[in-house]
Amino acid sequence: MRYPAPEAERSLTALRCLLAELGLAPKEAKTRIVGLREGGEGFDFLGFEHRWLRVHRLGSRYIAFLARWPSRQARQHARDRIRALTARERLLLPVEVVSGDVNRFLRGWAGYFRYGNSARRFDQIMTYATRRLAGFVAKRHKRSARYGWWAVVHGSPDRLGLINLNGYVVAPRPNWGWRAKPNAGGEGRR
Repeated sequence: MRYPAPEAERSLTALRCLLAELGLAPKEAKTRIVGLREGGEGFDFLGFEHRWLRVHRLGSRYIAFLARWPSRQARQHARDRIRALTARERLLLPVEVVSGDVNRFLRGWAGYFRYGNSARRFDQIMTYATRRLAGFVAKRHKRSARYGWWAVVHGSPDRLGLINLNGYVVAPRPNWGWRAKPNAGGEGRR
């Protein structure tokens, strides 16, 4: 199959005409036609990276679907924000306050990105947040990084109040509405 398809080119031209009638124009640097196919490029939209994937499943040959997860830029923004919340300038604040600030950010970030295939990216961000909080504790107590890691991960039953993002992700299912949940019969709304 040849990309870009003529239908996509016509649709983009029609969109530009429609927007021009409204006095608007798409931003050329962000507007392109992407052929979604297995192993092909994806696209970033509203903070998500979208990719066409094929996954082998037990009992069937495969399932192909459009997967989405937080984009590289969104993950970098999250790391930058966590770094700012655990910066040296905040060493005089109690650990509980810093942990609470990180939690507020993580809840909002996870709430936005939870609908998709984000579990692996959530694990990466949680590991980063744990490391940053451990480093904060170590600096605050003028101890080694090893001490900070032990204090957060092993010395505290609740990781010094840091939330866990496991279980936040709601993965889409084929033939279900995006936010639909299974009913008692085990099938989703259609």
